[in-house]
Amino acid sequence: MPDYVSVLFLLAAVIASTAAFMCYKNRRTRLEHLRGQLHYLEMTGALKNLLTQIQQHRGMVSAYLNGDVSFKYKITVLQSDIDRQLEQLSGQFKQSPESLQSFVGIREAWKQLHPSVLHLTREASFERHCLLAGTILNLIRDIAEHSQLHQESICPFSFIEILWHLLPDTAEAIGQARAIGTGIAAAGRCRITDRIKLGFLITRIRQAIERVEAGMGNANMSMVADSSFQQASAAVYVHITGFISHIEQKLLTADKPAIDPAAFFDTATGTLNSIFALYDQGEVITNHALQNQLASARRSSNQSFAIVLVSLVFLMASLVLQHRVV
Repeated sequence: MPDYVSVLFLLAAVIASTAAFMCYKNRRTRLEHLRGQLHYLEMTGALKNLLTQIQQHRGMVSAYLNGDVSFKYKITVLQSDIDRQLEQLSGQFKQSPESLQSFVGIREAWKQLHPSVLHLTREASFERHCLLAGTILNLIRDIAEHSQLHQESICPFSFIEILWHLLPDTAEAIGQARAIGTGIAAAGRCRITDRIKLGFLITRIRQAIERVEAGMGNANMSMVADSSFQQASAAVYVHITGFISHIEQKLLTADKPAIDPAAFFDTATGTLNSIFALYDQGEVITNHALQNQLASARRSSNQSFAIVLVSLVFLMASLVLQHRVV
């Protein structure tokens, strides 16, 4: 007759070992998920840098096509920088097959635009640059959504909307205004179509910033209360107010705008830099939150592994005991 105590002992050991292994497996899965989120954060940051370069390229080419040839050397240098950025991104996207096709489309669009851009019409150049920037923006949003940073309250939805939707959209509107405004400054005249586009972009910028402000009120206070984030946010409002005023006074109200293209480009770039400085601060806050979660997950995973080892020892002892009884 079997010893029922030893049987129950063995059964308990099996249950304990199974539970310990399942717990360890779940914690390892969470650990890998957090590592993936950090990887996605790096990818969106790199894409943000690429977006910045494409926006700069659009503005410089606009100045050149409107008659300011002084931008030609800067365009050549920037094109090389964009090529290097795309090469670096290629390595990152090989680890993310779900986004690889979209990135390949961006790279191919740049390869087609790059050689012929200085021979396009102003309208064609602007349109193709905007399409490329829009594709990059969509990919940033897709990756941000795929990373699921809202899970387990790592980032509230309002903070995610600010960082990966509203700020990039605001930056793109400012980037388009920079390209159009620099072109107007280079040409020395403002066409009616340019006035309409600038008026539309000013409205778009104001609405986006209002939504950012509303999102700041709804976001997790521990995230947006960071002093660096608050300072960067205040700088954004100052720059945007000044930039809109600059457009209205120097471009929209003058029959023949007399403004240096390079000076306008730099003013717009300062405004864009303030937007991306706020983005960078938000990214730092998110990275810090993820690193804290990752450190906690590592500790939990190590503890679970130790419990698995103990449960296996318990199981082996139970098997030995059962064998002796039999």
